[in-house]
Amino acid sequence: MPEPGLRWGIAGYGDIVRRKALPALLSLGETVACVWGRDAARARATCEEFGISRDGSSGAFGTSDYTALLDAADVVYVATPVAAHLPLAVAAARAGLPVLVEKPLGGAVPEPAAAHTVGGAYPREAVSELAGAHAGVAYYRRLAPALGRVRELLRGRAVHHAAVEFRSHFDPGPGDPRLWRTDPAISGGGVLADIGSHRLDLLRWLLGEPVVTGARTGLPFDLGAERLAGVELAWPSGGTAGLEVAWTPGARHDRFHLSFDGGHLELDPLDSGTVRGIVDGAAVEEFLPPPENPHLPLMADFARSVREGTDPVCTVRDAEIVDRLIADAYAFATRLEEHL
Repeated sequence: MPEPGLRWGIAGYGDIVRRKALPALLSLGETVACVWGRDAARARATCEEFGISRDGSSGAFGTSDYTALLDAADVVYVATPVAAHLPLAVAAARAGLPVLVEKPLGGAVPEPAAAHTVGGAYPREAVSELAGAHAGVAYYRRLAPALGRVRELLRGRAVHHAAVEFRSHFDPGPGDPRLWRTDPAISGGGVLADIGSHRLDLLRWLLGEPVVTGARTGLPFDLGAERLAGVELAWPSGGTAGLEVAWTPGARHDRFHLSFDGGHLELDPLDSGTVRGIVDGAAVEEFLPPPENPHLPLMADFARSVREGTDPVCTVRDAEIVDRLIADAYAFATRLEEHL
């Protein structure tokens, strides 16, 4: 729990704020001081929905004035469309505030896309400025007990191959508030940047930093983001991985499989909390369920890091590596398409 008086400013009022972040903060007994968004009425309505308006328990207010949020907060959480992540986060850091940013940090957003956001355009050098501040990125699966157990079991072992597969249906139509996720200038990419970023982060966290050796994308939305992507990765140790992610019709599928010296492990589904496999000839079957709201440990971890002056579970430099892998994969896929 953070020290009394730690006030949170929330930049954004979308699905992830309303379903995960705000419920997590309130469950932890945190103080929400302000909700910011381009539409002040929606920001105010979000406060009222959660009973944290000026007439509610915490006295929070909704605003379209980002400076007002910075003045009201001790900590900032940025959960806007991806193109605004870096500009808003850097503005918070320049104001001397710790900042937790939703994933991906920037994905593959073109630099000019940030020009319309608060504070104007920010080049990629902004990542270095943010990395020098107290900042983290919301790759919350690092805090999942099952993934922590996998990391423990892998320690000191050479991984031969990882197979990561995800499929779920996602097809927002006109008027859907999630439509921005299909515009790469705002979202930083399609299913790879959105869903794949979490899985790329896990691979990097478990196995070290890889390089992209192959990639392809397909089935673009009308606004340009891809519905499916495949990425091949390799590590200096000789290990490899294949990542397949898709927003296509059919039964939801989310599998994470690792083969290594001494055995193999699988999480299927990834977020089930069940770890199955073989390690040194012994069967492994453990059930380590994540919390129902994965943002609860994420928010608790960041509050702890602010209070103690230590690193959060995922630093900006960690997240920058994921962004680079995403950008490298898109570049590889584009070169492949040009040669077909």
